Amino acid sequence: MTWRTGPMRNASYLLSALVLAVALPAVPASGQGYEEIEVADGGTIRGRVYFESELPERRMIQPSRDNDTCGIRVPDQSFEVDRASKGLANVVLRVEGITRGKPFADAKPELAQIECRYQPRVMVVRPGSQVEIVNQDPILHNVHAYRGDDTVFNMAQPFQGQRSAQSMPEDGVVRVVCDVHDWMRAYILVLDNPYVAISGKDGSFEIDGVPPGTYKVTMWHELLGTHTKEVTVPPGGTGEVDFIIAPG
Repeated sequence: MTWRTGPMRNASYLLSALVLAVALPAVPASGQGYEEIEVADGGTIRGRVYFESELPERRMIQPSRDNDTCGIRVPDQSFEVDRASKGLANVVLRVEGITRGKPFADAKPELAQIECRYQPRVMVVRPGSQVEIVNQDPILHNVHAYRGDDTVFNMAQPFQGQRSAQSMPEDGVVRVVCDVHDWMRAYILVLDNPYVAISGKDGSFEIDGVPPGTYKVTMWHELLGTHTKEVTVPPGGTGEVDFIIAPG
């Protein structure tokens, strides 16, 4: 697959199918010492992540155990593509280089196990955040979180309704799996910057309260890796940037 840059068509790269299959993409490190201030004349960054033409076939997974809860066939969530709009969901978009800006949202992140799937598939939290992990299934799940090859935490949740709060590490990608049900995956991006969005069902995203200026916007997807583009945000206005996936 090749990335094209929407309105700015001067950058592309080829993604290796082998690399996509075996490597967990890194996310660029965020700046340190972010300062929350009142943003004057803040603008908005808006765009979409979508396929230009050919859509990937959605793979189905056949659970090997606990079928009463997990089902017989479940869709692979690694590519959440809306067939009508060709949009790609669960892509993280981050504005780079902002060290002073709007405050972080007052969020209480929760990761749930529902019908042998982690929900949400992708989430973004601040370093040191407490993520509440809850088992909503009547079966045993194991929550095993990695940062690279290192284990962040590893615990069993055998009971329905069981909850556990886990602290997140410094910036980076935390990959969460279930050692009991090997198709279960979730990704927690730990970022010290509130200028972040996750693309919706149709691939759209919006980041508000952006100080006027020219910025690099980096996207991250669990299989497609990272790609960076530039966008200018006028005072009180909107900068638009699309990430287009084309056959290549």
